[in-house]
Amino acid sequence: MALSDSFEKYLAVETAGGPTWHPNRNLIAFTSNVSGHFQVYSCEVSKGKPMPRHQLTHEEDRCTDPRYLPDGSLIFTRDRGGDENFQIGLIEENGVLHWLTSDLRAKYRIGLITDSYLYFSANLTDRAMFDVYRWRIPLLKNEPELVYQPEKGMIQVSASYEDDSQILMTQFLGNMDQHVLLLDTNSGIIENLTLEICNNFPTRWDIVRWLDRENIVVITDYNSDLKRLGILKTSKEFIPLERIRDEIKFELEDQHTYSKNSLWTYFTENQEGYTTIHRGKFTKDDLIDLEALSFPLRGVVPSGDARSWTNAICLSRDEHLLAVTLSSGTQPTNVWIVDIKDMTSWPATEINTAGLDPTTFIEPTLHRFNSFDDLSVPYFRYLPNGNRPSNGWPAIFMIHGGPESQIRPDFNPVIQFYLASGYALITPNIRGSAGYGRKYLDLDNLEKRLDSIKDIKHLALHIKDFENEIDANRLVIYGGSYGGFAVLSAMTEHPELWKAGVDIVGISNFVTFLQNTAAWRRSLREAEYGSLEHDIEILRMISPIHKIDNLSAPLFIIQGDNDERVPLSESLQMYEMLKEKGLEVQLMRFADEGHGLAKLENRIKAYSRVLTWLNEIA
Repeated sequence: MALSDSFEKYLAVETAGGPTWHPNRNLIAFTSNVSGHFQVYSCEVSKGKPMPRHQLTHEEDRCTDPRYLPDGSLIFTRDRGGDENFQIGLIEENGVLHWLTSDLRAKYRIGLITDSYLYFSANLTDRAMFDVYRWRIPLLKNEPELVYQPEKGMIQVSASYEDDSQILMTQFLGNMDQHVLLLDTNSGIIENLTLEICNNFPTRWDIVRWLDRENIVVITDYNSDLKRLGILKTSKEFIPLERIRDEIKFELEDQHTYSKNSLWTYFTENQEGYTTIHRGKFTKDDLIDLEALSFPLRGVVPSGDARSWTNAICLSRDEHLLAVTLSSGTQPTNVWIVDIKDMTSWPATEINTAGLDPTTFIEPTLHRFNSFDDLSVPYFRYLPNGNRPSNGWPAIFMIHGGPESQIRPDFNPVIQFYLASGYALITPNIRGSAGYGRKYLDLDNLEKRLDSIKDIKHLALHIKDFENEIDANRLVIYGGSYGGFAVLSAMTEHPELWKAGVDIVGISNFVTFLQNTAAWRRSLREAEYGSLEHDIEILRMISPIHKIDNLSAPLFIIQGDNDERVPLSESLQMYEMLKEKGLEVQLMRFADEGHGLAKLENRIKAYSRVLTWLNEIA
């Protein structure tokens, strides 16, 4: 694709990640958007040097989340036009592609892979519920079988005992409320291992590995503000691993890996947004030989979901090599290889920087400010290269989605695009963000929702008082999904602060959002925002659409027509009401996109137009 402007090249910088090891070769597969949207690639692994890659898929829409099976075949997922109805494809070792699923109205979620089975979940019988299936390997010679139909919650198969007679599943009642279920696949008997422990108090549980039939390594915030390591017993007891608290001081993440017979388990720690990879040996009541891996750059192990990749790190079967998705502010996201014997590391393949000099990429700096109630709130600051304008740089406040998410100092082509165009970037993790513990997460719940918007206001005031590099009279509020709600809310709650706003697939009305979001998401989102049955007045009170008379700055809205998370109607109703009132608003729709912009052509079209618009206004 020919890029019409040098700034647009920043949007074309490649992102690659989600490695998976071939069972018998020094070969990895991963997903990359070098073609313009995610496709699946493979490359040989050779010590110390990047290797050329081979493209395995050539589809019109994104292909994501690749996983090698024990027989050497490779599975992956693909949706259409951003609709997130992911189907499962299989590539034989000879390169022949087969589509294993074909119900384009349903979504299939790849789960656990064992020596004998692929476990997955799908909403085939009820679009609001995901049943659990298993499929004997080789998949082309067998058919899937139903193993569990939940009564509530999202289910993810996370671990299996050696003979697949028992499996462990994570039940998601909300993004911040899970349980661990034990299913006997022969009898169909299921036990909730954490219900009595938690006593109905919302708790996060992440299954790491099964040590033996009685002991399971987990990461949880049970009786803790931060997510910590512990041992969950099948007898429904929990043992926290207290001894290592002085060595692991920050919150642990949901990225971990081990091989079948390995004594070592690899896991990640989130240190104010930066990642440290640890490894250790677990016993039934302790973690020994704990050590941290070192890399040539301080960065992030970015994880995602089915829209990109769910597994960011992967240990080879022989335990000799660790494949890691790694990124920093100045290093585009790529797969790195760690040789476990000598702990040397190198990129698996060359990343495409679209002809740009990587030395022009900008690393953020980490800062904090005290909000209206003296809460310490972190943010990253990016300043453009070049001479500062006399009044300081215009600045974009970029608010992340979620809200149970976190903006991190990894490589973001959109951020680098705006930096190259002369805008500073301020990226806060306002209250309600992940990575800082349970108390911080819960500070924006229900009637406290607008406290997070006050954080944005007080960050703007902090910038005005203490950041001479930034022109506080030229601030732009910008965000996607929940961050799009934050844009609309900040512009209606504190309109005096903003020169312009950019809302990407944002929530304008929490009542209509919950009514129209995909059925499988409704209960998960009600757990965060409040329910239509019990909290309707709070939902109305926090909805920006009821306060648009306060809005004064121009607004630019971007929306995908196939968005099942925040439906098109959320953007349309905001746009139409603002137009009716004669306020300055633009809407840019994409018929082949969903929740955000996945295709390079669309990203260039949208962000270049936003940049032209901002340059005229700000």
